[in-house]
Amino acid sequence: MHIKVCHKGLTTHKIGIYIHDDLIISLMTKKIKSVKVLHFDESTEKEARIQQASILIEIEGEKPKLIQGTQVLKGDANGNHTINYTIFDGKNIGKATYSINTMEKNKNDSKLKIVGISEGKACCGDSKPIDTTLVVSNKTYSSNDPSIQCDICQALVKEICEELADGIPSDEICVDVCVAGAGDICLLFVETLIGYLICLSICASLCALAIEEITDYGCSVGAEYICQKVGVC
Repeated sequence: MHIKVCHKGLTTHKIGIYIHDDLIISLMTKKIKSVKVLHFDESTEKEARIQQASILIEIEGEKPKLIQGTQVLKGDANGNHTINYTIFDGKNIGKATYSINTMEKNKNDSKLKIVGISEGKACCGDSKPIDTTLVVSNKTYSSNDPSIQCDICQALVKEICEELADGIPSDEICVDVCVAGAGDICLLFVETLIGYLICLSICASLCALAIEEITDYGCSVGAEYICQKVGVC
């Protein structure tokens, strides 16, 4: 299955690193061979929490890709706070700044108002404004947590099925859900550096794989079943 989507202003590598250009997005359904967190550390400096991570992504038929990211969180992590991301994919640097208001916090999830903008040529889109309200999981991910890919996939499948139900063509959906913006699925993982980096890195490939399985089995079988067929749950 080979999906080509004309979308002016954005293009993507097959592992989901978004680069501003007037080219065609080309997504291949290639299996994700491995996702490894090579490094993670956390420190506190001037009332800011700083996390750094390096992640190695291996996708079938592709050279291994090293993604490095830094997250700086200032303010009340359970209330109003800002998150700044700097991400490097080996060639390009991307930055994103999000102002986040925790509107409601429950045992398993939180309702967040997210406003911000991303810029640069790696991962985050290019000057893409964000203004959205989402319910996100409170789950935090340790290094090499195998549930990360499964959680990302299930979130993707739910969004893909909603868009299919709304009549959006399948060859346009991955652009809609993986490119930074209010509909970007990776905003569901914005609070956790490891989850956010991995989501940005594999979203495009995982989306194409999920659509292939949905084409075969439909949405009625559920997100968990689709993601088991994809091989990440």
